[in-house]
Amino acid sequence: MSEAFIAKVPERIWAGGRPTRARQWEAEFNVASWVRVTGARGRVELRVCCLDERGEQAVVVDCAEVQGEGSALLSGVVKLRLSDSVEQIQVTLGLSDPSMRYVVEELYMQRRGMALDPQDKLISNY
Repeated sequence: MSEAFIAKVPERIWAGGRPTRARQWEAEFNVASWVRVTGARGRVELRVCCLDERGEQAVVVDCAEVQGEGSALLSGVVKLRLSDSVEQIQVTLGLSDPSMRYVVEELYMQRRGMALDPQDKLISNY
């Protein structure tokens, strides 16, 4: 499965609500994206990837089968185990066929269970 970069998640989203003095903690995030796919049929996966001292961990948010042309709403809740050495968190799209072409129409990511301001959400319109 080929992997396509969609967006880097700002630190304000994943670090908000971190327990004081914690070297490791877990956090849950609501993630959603509308993706339009053309060119080939196959499987698409929305993933959240975290890079830290332990290496890269990738969590699948949701997946869908597309029939050559159409849109898919990929959404779900992901739990990440984070450490104080997080280098970056990003959202990627896995494509089962390299000839698949995609357009990410919207992307949303928000820390779950916290009262957040609108600027604490990752929202992108492409």
